[in-house]
Amino acid sequence: MRLYHASPAAGLTVLRPSVTEYFGKPKQVCLTALKPMALLYGIKHFEYTYGYTKERELYYEEYFPGALEELYRGKSASLYLCSWREGMETTQIPNEYVSASEVAVEEEILIPDVYGALLEEERLGTMRIVRWPEVPEKRRQWIVNAEMETILENNLPDRDTAMARYMREKYPESWKLALEKEKMEQ
Repeated sequence: MRLYHASPAAGLTVLRPSVTEYFGKPKQVCLTALKPMALLYGIKHFEYTYGYTKERELYYEEYFPGALEELYRGKSASLYLCSWREGMETTQIPNEYVSASEVAVEEEILIPDVYGALLEEERLGTMRIVRWPEVPEKRRQWIVNAEMETILENNLPDRDTAMARYMREKYPESWKLALEKEKMEQ
């Protein structure tokens, strides 16, 4: 089985287990059977807002206006092709495979513009992109609350980090709610 891994780092011949800083996953190599899912990880970021429909179709959802273009346009990545091997496990995320040990890279494909590559996957029908104007109001409110929880869980109001600055800029309503909730709990 062909598996994919994308990274902003070029020239890798072996994928080594690592710990993701923001997602609480164990030290492992993450791979996927879906090229567009891998492409979403072609940038380093604080959140990857994709999911699956009930029919198990991949979609990316903008959590703020113009998110896809802002985050991915003009960013290059390497798409690494690997083969499934003994010891890899599936996760609760559809099409995701993990390995606790190193994984050999069989091929590297340079993606000069991840945004363009994702638009091509949308055109091919391998993923759906839900742009901000399509996000229903009820879902937008869910996003506000979810991001508020992320802000609080990471203690961001008390920090001046890249993630805190990002969350404050992109989710001002969530930031305000987090500050209010924090104040009420004191």
